[in-house]
Amino acid sequence: MKLLDRYIARQVLVSALYAVAVIIIILVLGNVFKEILRELAKRPDISLGFVLKFILLVIPISLSLAIPFSFLTAILLTFGRLSADSEFVSMRMAGLSMWRICMPVGLVAIFFTAICAWVNLSITPWAKTEMEGMKASLFNLMKREPMLLFPDQQVMDELPDHLVFANKEDGVLKSLQLIKMENFEPQAVVYAKEAKVTVDFDSPNPEMLLDMKEVSVLTKGEDGDFHETAQPIYMREAPVGVSVEEFKQRGTTAINKPDNLPLGRLFERSNDPALESEVRAECRTELSTRFAFSVSCLTFALIGVPLGITAQRRESTAGFIVAMGIAVSYYALLSVADMMKEREHLYPHLLVWLPNLLFLALGLRLFWKLSKR
Repeated sequence: MKLLDRYIARQVLVSALYAVAVIIIILVLGNVFKEILRELAKRPDISLGFVLKFILLVIPISLSLAIPFSFLTAILLTFGRLSADSEFVSMRMAGLSMWRICMPVGLVAIFFTAICAWVNLSITPWAKTEMEGMKASLFNLMKREPMLLFPDQQVMDELPDHLVFANKEDGVLKSLQLIKMENFEPQAVVYAKEAKVTVDFDSPNPEMLLDMKEVSVLTKGEDGDFHETAQPIYMREAPVGVSVEEFKQRGTTAINKPDNLPLGRLFERSNDPALESEVRAECRTELSTRFAFSVSCLTFALIGVPLGITAQRRESTAGFIVAMGIAVSYYALLSVADMMKEREHLYPHLLVWLPNLLFLALGLRLFWKLSKR
């Protein structure tokens, strides 16, 4: 029996590890590399070490989603092959019950559940906090080198309510075009031959100062739209200040988001009576979501075995499609519960357990029917 247990456990474990690698490399890091390459094209001054550290932090964040889906895929593939090759029938004819056959799968499920719990409860919040710290370090670097804010010959939209386009040459912005927006409508358009950039983040009202030369300004009039009421102004030199208060506060706001908080602090905030009910509800929902994700491996194991045996497919494509359907349904239900995370009266911290309970009930039903064959 130990030989059979090792055989099934090895098949599931190896297939799951391969699936994790494929999902991380193709589905996750592919998109990350695309975004990073785009940012490097816009801001080539960002160091390679900064980029590599960012990639390494993305991997543990992705594991919380990749491990349960990979484990489900591995179970469907393994038991689909066992059933298609009549190995499952041989085990049943030898007098083995369904529960005994699936015991090694249960042990592997417990192993992956422990890994998911470690990732979801400790590693992912740490990685997200580190990523926010990287943004803060980039922010501090921009205090010293404000030109890093601006991509070369591309639209920069990071400044609140402003769009900027310019050429970067010799530490200044050439052929600067700046549009001030309000409710997605232009309020002013500025053209300048060149502009020097300085940033003052330490003042009570932090702002970016653009010291522009040979400036043409079009400002919107009081009545009508911009094109009908724009008034032109020409100046040889003009300093223009752009508020960056919102830009400065983004890091602090992001660090205090529930999904970035470590487990201990999340517990404290979820039971803090001084906080608003919406904040407490959001923290409780995030707490429940982390635990629900962790036990999803057990749920997927219970539903994956009977589906894999019933499908009787050797092809990896069929198993992947079935796994994709189950995973999409699971995460869709979880997303619906997450949409209600600020509505404390709907108990969103309990609703996030609904997908696990539904799939658990379905898995027990399918498992019971299969064991009676």
